Amino acid sequence: MSDLFRMRRDFMRRFDIPSPTRPEFQPDQLAMWQTMLDEELAELQQALAEYRALPAQSPEQQRHSRAELTAEAVDVLNVVCGLLLSQGLPLEAMCEAIHDANLRKCVDGKVVRRADGKVLKPEGWQPADKAGVIRDAEARGISPPIEMD
Repeated sequence: MSDLFRMRRDFMRRFDIPSPTRPEFQPDQLAMWQTMLDEELAELQQALAEYRALPAQSPEQQRHSRAELTAEAVDVLNVVCGLLLSQGLPLEAMCEAIHDANLRKCVDGKVVRRADGKVLKPEGWQPADKAGVIRDAEARGISPPIEMD
């Protein structure tokens, strides 16, 4: 289990926030997660806007901009992890499946990119079996809750 996922699960467990180990629709929690995600994304966008001005900033301002961008990105990751944990969804397994599919965008050492640098899908590329990851989580569950000391 990744450290970020483990830390978020630990937080949720300590504060008695439900986190089932199998996919389980928890509609009563979705409004809260949506609001938190909206708030954190807005803060990340603000930090990114400030970070874009980095070259014109003093060294102290640059340090502050870097710290804010990093902290706001971590807050977004925490909320996303919490959302998925609250619904019993397999974050790690899905990350692995998507990562493997993304690596297949490089064929025989060749990568096709857009003008802005984004890696493009080659001909014949197949996406991750996302539904299969969910089926597997329904059958076997996701990582068990962390035991607290």
